Amino acid sequence: MKRIAFLLIIIAVFISCSRNEKNDFEKHFTDKTLRFNLIHTGDSATESFKLAQIYDDGLWYGRTKNLVNPYRLGSYYYEVRDIETDELLYSDGASTLFGEWRLTKEAKNGTKSFNESIRIPYPNKEAKIIMYRIDSLDFEPVWEYVVNRETRSLIEPTKNHNNRMVRLLDSGNPKEKVDIIILGDGYTLDEIKLFDADALHFYNCFINTEPFKNRKSDFNVHAVQVPPIKERNTLKVNNGTLGHDKYALTNDEWAFREYATQSPYDYAVILINSDESYGGSLYNLYITASIRSQSEDYVIKHEIGHHIAGIADKYYSNEIENDSICYSSYSDDLIEMINKVLDLHTK
Repeated sequence: MKRIAFLLIIIAVFISCSRNEKNDFEKHFTDKTLRFNLIHTGDSATESFKLAQIYDDGLWYGRTKNLVNPYRLGSYYYEVRDIETDELLYSDGASTLFGEWRLTKEAKNGTKSFNESIRIPYPNKEAKIIMYRIDSLDFEPVWEYVVNRETRSLIEPTKNHNNRMVRLLDSGNPKEKVDIIILGDGYTLDEIKLFDADALHFYNCFINTEPFKNRKSDFNVHAVQVPPIKERNTLKVNNGTLGHDKYALTNDEWAFREYATQSPYDYAVILINSDESYGGSLYNLYITASIRSQSEDYVIKHEIGHHIAGIADKYYSNEIENDSICYSSYSDDLIEMINKVLDLHTK
């Protein structure tokens, strides 16, 4: 009887803790996603943000337990704080195209604007969003916005494109899993089989790489084909970003966000319809990859490591072919960091 009573106490404590974690989200947030589209303008020394639109991106499928991200990775970090108490309710970080551009020679000679966005759970009460730029160990506030009653009248519904979607892996409730969306850019409606093959190739490479292979049950992976509009890549991925021939990022983050809302996602992959080797990544935003080249698997593993863990090139090589290094796996410290980040979504 004593053993049974002890077990009942343990179970009660566990249930209580689980409820508290859940209620902590429900106490401060509505189960909705707010997307803030921002115009980010500046040069190598100055910058400013202008709010363009606020969108209702549907239900919130992001973190509901570990609301504060303790890993201040990327070039920018944003917080959501209670206006009345200044309590930190939610935080996250990301890298941006502007953050990379401001380090170039072009940024020393003039200003430029970039379309960017952030997504947060919808606060129940008045809250303040604070954006910080991360320079080494310094955090400099660069933008603030108060979410209040007036915000409701500014929120617009997200467009519903209803593009074709393929479910590659369903492991459970997206609120408890790491959700990955694969978007195809530049694939016509006549290239459905090509897109399916490329998406499956990415999935197989990703899910058979550690630590993802060992955590397969933690992931949901969905692929969405985005047909070109007027013979252009709808997601506006630009090969030759920042003057580097093989570097490819989208020059309009708003376009990417608009189509990504079709499926829950924590991380995003944009597949480029090309036989040439292109790729790129921004921490906690997206990766791009053209995966039909000889270096396809390297591009996938390399960029997804940057995207999730935000760490520089900490890989090791175990093979050399044609005088080029073939990367087959991550270093131990990168695996450790990837696992810590993924645990924020699943623990």
